[in-house]
Amino acid sequence: MGQGPPDPPGFPEGPPVTRLGPLVWICGAFMIVIGIVTSILMLRDFESNSYLYLAFYSIPANTAISLFPHEPVLIYFGKVGDLLLTAAWASAGTFVAGILDHVVFVPVLNHQSIAGYKDKRFYRKAIGYFNKWPFATLVVTGFTPIPFFPFKFLCFSVGYPMWKYVTALLVARFPRYYLYALLGATIPIPNWVLIASVAFIFTLYGIKAAPMAWRRWKAWRAR
Repeated sequence: MGQGPPDPPGFPEGPPVTRLGPLVWICGAFMIVIGIVTSILMLRDFESNSYLYLAFYSIPANTAISLFPHEPVLIYFGKVGDLLLTAAWASAGTFVAGILDHVVFVPVLNHQSIAGYKDKRFYRKAIGYFNKWPFATLVVTGFTPIPFFPFKFLCFSVGYPMWKYVTALLVARFPRYYLYALLGATIPIPNWVLIASVAFIFTLYGIKAAPMAWRRWKAWRAR
């Protein structure tokens, strides 16, 4: 995967954020709108072969709070499209998602109302390791099946530079996307299997979210 940009030994933490600027709210709202529009498009036309659709889908599929799986969609496009174009257009959407994530979550995770987690021993130990090899850590976890979200969290919590974060994201994701597309081009996976896998993933999210939603609803009723 090559050598990334040189990293400093660590990133000094600035003062806590006391106010979220308008750009944070605008980008956050944009992420929600894209998620809603993507849901509508999925329900209307899952079997679209438009690369613009793929790029658009890849934005909410790669944000830090994403519920959209990218794997089945990339496998599908590997069946019907060009492998390099599939990886490139999906990476374009991921590029936009990376910028939105950085703009929103760096100030949010450093806001004084929640920054107390930085005093936790586990966090201090984890960030100590992350700061030694941040670029390489993002590339490896972004490419492999290792859950990427915890490392996004560490990256945003220390304000890792946006251009380095997005570069690491693209270095990791482009070959990952290509391999998923290659899988679709090589193995004849029926479309109904891909659709069922997306439905199954959303069902799991619903099962996990239902108890929390029920508790919050009961607490709201009690108030």
